Amino acid sequence: MGETGTEQRKIERCSCQKELRRACDLCASAQYAFLACSIECLREHQLGKHGSSVPAEAEQRMRQAQREMNRRAPDAWDWYAPHRRRVMDELPRHSGTLCVFGAGNCADIDLEYLAKRFSEVHLVDLDGEAIERSRDRQSQAVRDRIVLHPNLDLSGFLDRLDAGPENFPQGAELGQSVLLAARGLIQSLGRTFDVTLSTCVLSQLALSYQEAWVVSEATSSSVVAATTALHLATLVGSTRSGGAGFMAFDVLSSDDLPALSDFRERPATELQAFVESAINQHEIALNPDPASLRAQLSSSGLGSLLASSRLTLPWLWNIKSAQQLVYGLGFERC
Repeated sequence: MGETGTEQRKIERCSCQKELRRACDLCASAQYAFLACSIECLREHQLGKHGSSVPAEAEQRMRQAQREMNRRAPDAWDWYAPHRRRVMDELPRHSGTLCVFGAGNCADIDLEYLAKRFSEVHLVDLDGEAIERSRDRQSQAVRDRIVLHPNLDLSGFLDRLDAGPENFPQGAELGQSVLLAARGLIQSLGRTFDVTLSTCVLSQLALSYQEAWVVSEATSSSVVAATTALHLATLVGSTRSGGAGFMAFDVLSSDDLPALSDFRERPATELQAFVESAINQHEIALNPDPASLRAQLSSSGLGSLLASSRLTLPWLWNIKSAQQLVYGLGFERC
């Protein structure tokens, strides 16, 4: 959690009078947080409050939390329908093989449609149980085309959670770490694909670090930048030469701009004009900024691998509790 995110919560801390570095991911809520100076103090708290059955390693706790969240998630198929149709419509018009990053419960993709269009549909997620359940709900004809890649950490650095923010790589070391993590993910997949698809997973990649660490805004921004760069590199690097990729990414919630909900049935051009007006009046800032994300894709070392890139007009994604503003970023590989 960022240091500026603690003011509205009831905060408890370890008894040491040292700089706070860790947050209990098991306690974290909008109302309460427990903060500790070290992994030892955090573990003492977790043993006392949550019991010895809780995994000692933060990475294992985060994986377990993701599995539990996906199991508890309500059936979102019906109310995700407009978002799902938009993602499917924006998918590059290539055929062959498809890889979906962050597939999870698969409510925002249409596996039956994809299995008719692609010879293989590869599903990648941190939660292997979720994509297995998603596959097993399909007909045999669809299941035969699905290949699972379970338990892959798309954020790249979950194994560094217990090392703490003070040991998160910086500068040139961070760039090298991102490159190595991307290569490792691509090697884990074992191949490249005709089409790659990222389904609004970008905003989720830094959450584990934000829940487990107490960091400055600068360090928090560094983590977000690292996971973003890693995801772009993974997406481009796993797309074959001549193939194409598409990333749907959420940038704002109606919790921050309630009037977004008024545009659910309005044309995308009107939604875009409304968003631009709100930005110009300093009412909102998009995170990430779509144009900046496209520029990062094109100006980084990845740009030399691309024949073209494009941004879509925005749309709204109903997640029941709020409306999320979503953009799409597509690219063609050289």
